Amino acid sequence: MTKPTRLLELGTGEYGKTALLAFPGGWQRTIDLPTQADAWHPLFSELPQADVQLLRKHAAHPIIRHPDGTRTRRGALSFVTEEVSRVGGWTGDRCFDVPEEHCYAGFVTGYRCAAELLDALARGYGPHIIKQHVIKAALQASDEPHGKPSRRGAGTAFMEVIGEALTFMAKHARHREYMAAKIAEAERLQATMAELDAKEKAAFVERMKAARLSKAQRRVSTTAQH
Repeated sequence: MTKPTRLLELGTGEYGKTALLAFPGGWQRTIDLPTQADAWHPLFSELPQADVQLLRKHAAHPIIRHPDGTRTRRGALSFVTEEVSRVGGWTGDRCFDVPEEHCYAGFVTGYRCAAELLDALARGYGPHIIKQHVIKAALQASDEPHGKPSRRGAGTAFMEVIGEALTFMAKHARHREYMAAKIAEAERLQATMAELDAKEKAAFVERMKAARLSKAQRRVSTTAQH
């Protein structure tokens, strides 16, 4: 696949954001970026980093200014909301930002969120998704009060899919090899950190010995002068 080497111009077209790019051989082409994830496509892997950042910023969702003065924009998923400062900087994420609904409506929302996450992961490119934060937020939502509109139904449905995904992995993936590699990696890290900790402790002991010896020598020198 021939990849562009330079970003020439950013714009907007019939299908949303666009980018005019230069390719090897001197030819140019305008590419549509209908979704935010498109700016992360492997096609752009040979662009200069500055061009990549411009491209991703161009494709990002717009900042929404709320009546209470807060500012947000959609994150990597439709149910992830980024909190934005007055100068446009990131200040935090709401990782399971779904409406408060009655139980059965919440189930539909939760399944749709899970489907969206799976689609994004299957795509293999796009804005980074911190899966642990999304799962933690959904788990917290599943513990909200029942009997009234809340995020409980959505969180419960989402976590059901997470549990079933683990079961699917256990039955259909090479999970033993995967976990053996994970455990071996963790054991290597544990050994490395233990060795580093031992070296740091030994160095600290030597510094303390040197400090006590220096103090004793100064005391002897002072006594000799008197």
